[in-house]
Amino acid sequence: MKFLFGLAVFTILSMGFIFWYEEGRDPYEVGMHADYSIVCESGFVYKVLSHRRGTIQVLNSDGTPLKCGQKRK
Repeated sequence: MKFLFGLAVFTILSMGFIFWYEEGRDPYEVGMHADYSIVCESGFVYKVLSHRRGTIQVLNSDGTPLKCGQKRK
């Protein structure tokens, strides 16, 4: 019983740390994020959603595709 309680507390604290860490990161930084990934392919940036939900091309505020190495406008 103590083991299950400890495991539950550890899981809750781990999830809290992950979400706290994600808040401070740039959401369009290339790499893994909590529930999606940002990849750079063919010179453009794509957001790959987890659980096979799809891929979305990241756009600037003016509707142009975001290129690798650029910051979002």
